[in-house]
Amino acid sequence: MKKLLLNFQKNFTWFMTSMFISMLTICPGTYIFAQNTSISGKVIAVEDNSPMPGVSVRIKGSDRGTTTNADGTYKISASEKAVLQFSFIGYSVHEVTVGSKSVINVVLSPESKQIEEVVVTALGISKEKRSLTNAIQAVKGEDLIKAREPNPINSLAGRVAGLTIGASAELLGRPNVVLRGNTEVLYVVDGVPINSDTWNISADDIETYSVLKGANAAALYGFRGKNGAILITTKRGSKDKRGFSVEFNSSTMVEHGFNAIPKVQDLYGPGDHGIYEFVDGRGGGKNDGDYDIWGPKFDPSGNTKIAQYDSPIDPATGKRIPTPWTARGANNLTRFLRDGVLANNNIAISSSNDKADIRFSLSHNYQKGIVPNTQLNITNFNISTKYRFSPKLTFDANLNYNRQSTPNIPDVNYGPNSLIYNMVIWGGADWNVDDMRNYWQAGKEGVQQIYAEYQRYNNPYFVAYEWLRSHYKNDIYGYASLDYKINNNFSVMGRTSVTTYDIFRSEKFPYSATVYGREEAKGDYREDKRTLFETILISYLNTIRSLTINLM
Repeated sequence: MKKLLLNFQKNFTWFMTSMFISMLTICPGTYIFAQNTSISGKVIAVEDNSPMPGVSVRIKGSDRGTTTNADGTYKISASEKAVLQFSFIGYSVHEVTVGSKSVINVVLSPESKQIEEVVVTALGISKEKRSLTNAIQAVKGEDLIKAREPNPINSLAGRVAGLTIGASAELLGRPNVVLRGNTEVLYVVDGVPINSDTWNISADDIETYSVLKGANAAALYGFRGKNGAILITTKRGSKDKRGFSVEFNSSTMVEHGFNAIPKVQDLYGPGDHGIYEFVDGRGGGKNDGDYDIWGPKFDPSGNTKIAQYDSPIDPATGKRIPTPWTARGANNLTRFLRDGVLANNNIAISSSNDKADIRFSLSHNYQKGIVPNTQLNITNFNISTKYRFSPKLTFDANLNYNRQSTPNIPDVNYGPNSLIYNMVIWGGADWNVDDMRNYWQAGKEGVQQIYAEYQRYNNPYFVAYEWLRSHYKNDIYGYASLDYKINNNFSVMGRTSVTTYDIFRSEKFPYSATVYGREEAKGDYREDKRTLFETILISYLNTIRSLTINLM
């Protein structure tokens, strides 16, 4: 019996020891006998061999990992049996077993999960994504109108790998679109390249966005597509089983000023080296022309008094009577701005049957700017139709009309024309913006504004209501095509497209306003009118092998 117990104890001890060693070897993070190796390498994209920053590099089955640097490189420690997983949005996951390697370089390819997805490419040809040699990524239009942006292209921010979108600070300014480092990106609607400022596209008419990356886009669109393209497919006839539908979409958002306003000092007033006295605002006093904001320190008690722009004039001497020197203009910018409004309304009527598909859409976008007296109206009308004369002959057409109008666009450039420049960078706290609402000097209405300085800067309300920069634009783009199917392998199509606009801009520069290069303050008026008309007639033969012959 004793010998039996000893044998059991020996065997049990051996079994437990073996199990313990096995668990230590196979469980990540508990290696004793398995040695970790330092692994390094670089991750690049298959399309153009460019380095890929931000790629996730993880040890499969554990929570250990890292990301690639700006040049696509990485470093990580792992055992020989570990499997490294490389993943990035829009790209297929790549796995590599470490083994005896200390350097592992990886090439990532765009993911192709939706191999059955169809994309409208050049000349309106529909192709499956898997048949394209280009790197392409699609986004549904319906996903981008829930939290709507004023410009539909801005909604793509953070949605597509390699695409960076920066909204312009200027009303009607073109978004800063960067696709893999390139800023010149082509816009294509239903296969037709258009000349677009991206404001002439209605988000309610967009079915999908497809971003075509890489230089291969030039094979489809020529030189204009050398940096890639943003393909937009518009909505067509009703998808309702009854063949008819009416859609109405409305949204209203309120914007409360800036996300953050720069902090400025309001302890010292205008002037220099602690000295200031207003006489004429053009240098006739003590540092009262083109002033800095390091003058005398404000006195909250009001005991310190200095001659200022609105100090009363002594009729006996003709000089200004000093008034209390206080920071009455603290937070001027916050009190000047107002809440902005963004309202969108769209109604669409569509119908579909065995013979035809048709859709009408009318949209209106209204923006009330956060700067007083600024607003924007955009009206968009879109009609698309497809008619099947026979199983072999099909007619397809689309027309989009866009109207942009605003009586005043605020200037955001650096200089006295900018409200931020006037009120934050150089404006002092010695004047109260609420006192500037009546911006004409008494007896000099229409000739001379009132402000704390008359050499370079301007009254904010004077700029908002008198310095007017208008914008009016009519924009049309569309196409029509006739397709005849010879047999299952061949079809012939005739297609014509047009993109055109006329734009009118004016600037009313009022008397007594000043800006760099126009310091004489005598006012002026200018107009700018531009017109574009571009039409293309293309016929081509398309086979099942995607051979395309273009006849211009």
